[in-house]
Formats: sequence, structure tokens, C-alpha cells
Amino acid sequence: MTTSIELIERIKTALADDNLISAWCTQNFGRAHTVCIDIDENNPPVPGDDYPIIVVTGLSQVRGDSVRDLSWELEIGVGVVNKEISVDGNVRTMTGFGQAEALRELAENAIYRAGLGDVSTRAESGSAGYYPLFISGSVIPIKILKSNRRAMPV
Repeated sequence: MTTSIELIERIKTALADDNLISAWCTQNFGRAHTVCIDIDENNPPVPGDDYPIIVVTGLSQVRGDSVRDLSWELEIGVGVVNKEISVDGNVRTMTGFGQAEALRELAENAIYRAGLGDVSTRAESGSAGYYPLFISGSVIPIKILKSNRRAMPV
């Protein structure tokens, strides 16, 4: 894999075909997840139809002849819709908040398992709640060692 398009295809497949994500979403939401490569802001995903959702929101690349590896920063976001609030004494917990975090971690794990190269998640993972919509995201650095092989002279 050497191009951004190839990387996106592998990420898309890893997220869409992951059995752990599918099972978790079915168990918690009664349906499979949706995977999007970017979002149309004029026609955004519909909470009742498209969630839970995993979205590739950005990809940036560092390139150059003197760079020893191919490197990208992948940005992903996940979203869940859940109106459930649990109350335990004086504590109110919005269930969707934790579910968004769990789905983000499952998505990250699927990307790790895809064997894309040296993959790690930065501490920039975070979440936000817009009750009953909860979102969480990550920036995931990916590095692949460049081949130093040159073509044979003709």
C-alpha cells in the first residue's frame, strides 16, 4: 500500500467488516453500524437511520523524497443516539456518552487489526455530547516504511 486511496479502502473495509463492531452495535442498538468516508454537511446522516456511525473525517499525509516512511494522520469520529439516562442516587449518567467512547475504541481496534503499518492513537481522543447524540473522535497516526529498492537500470 502506497497511496492514500489504498489506505482509505483498507480502512473502510476494516471498519465495515469488523465482526466485533457489528456484534456490539447489534447488541446495543439493534442494528449494524454505518461507515462513511467524510460527511455531506448539506445532507448529514440521519440519527434514526444512519446511527450508530463511524466516519473518516480527515486524512493528511507527510510526503517527500527524503522521508524514510510514508505517514498519514487519520481522523475518525463515531456517533450514537441514545436517550437513556440512568440514575443512581445523586448521579445521572447519559448512557450514550459511554457508548460513544466504546464505539470509538472498537473502531480504533479494528484499524489496529487491519495491519496497515505502525498505527497508534494519540491522546487527542475525545468526546462531546449533544443529548441524545453523543460523538467521540480520534487522530490516528499511521506510518509505513518506504521501500528503498530502486528499479534495475535498463
